[in-house]
Amino acid sequence: MFSAVSRFLADLLAVALAGAVIKLMDDYLDYEADTAQGRSSLVHVLGRGAVLYALVFALIASGINARLASPLVLAAYVVGMLKDPREMLPLGFSAWMESAMVAVVTWLLFGWRATCVSVLLMTAVQLGDDLQDLAFDRATGGANLARRLGKGEALLLCFIALLAALIVDRRTTLLVCMCAPVIEWTSRLSGDSEGGETHVD
Repeated sequence: MFSAVSRFLADLLAVALAGAVIKLMDDYLDYEADTAQGRSSLVHVLGRGAVLYALVFALIASGINARLASPLVLAAYVVGMLKDPREMLPLGFSAWMESAMVAVVTWLLFGWRATCVSVLLMTAVQLGDDLQDLAFDRATGGANLARRLGKGEALLLCFIALLAALIVDRRTTLLVCMCAPVIEWTSRLSGDSEGGETHVD
């Protein structure tokens, strides 16, 4: 019994750290847009250290359970690139091509089940986040999947993705559902307390 509980708590920590990595990287990529729109994020709070913290968190999460944490981080990249699939990225590939390549690599490294549930969960998380930001992004013209799909369609797709993830892997879905709201709440609280001040030169 103790072993099962300790394993669950360790996996919960791995997912929480993976979620923190995803949030930090998302805020880092959106830093200029957030600054221009007067919106604070964790990067405004942590400054240049955000990337280093993300690297440390990723290594610790993978050390705890690589087969659980790594697919989630990679799936966040896969889903995130689909916001603007035609964008050309620094390696010379379009966003959708990099998304497809990372999806294939994740599949080869961690198997279909881990890849599938991770992509489904990150799709649900991304849609949920975009639904929360819908009014703001409509006003500022920010990239938003819910804005592109429509509010009703995005809500339905979010529900379907969560349901499918639950069918594929109940345990991982439960862990992500426990961690995602806490990470989002912490991020928004940190950004609000920062009050828009910037620590990045």
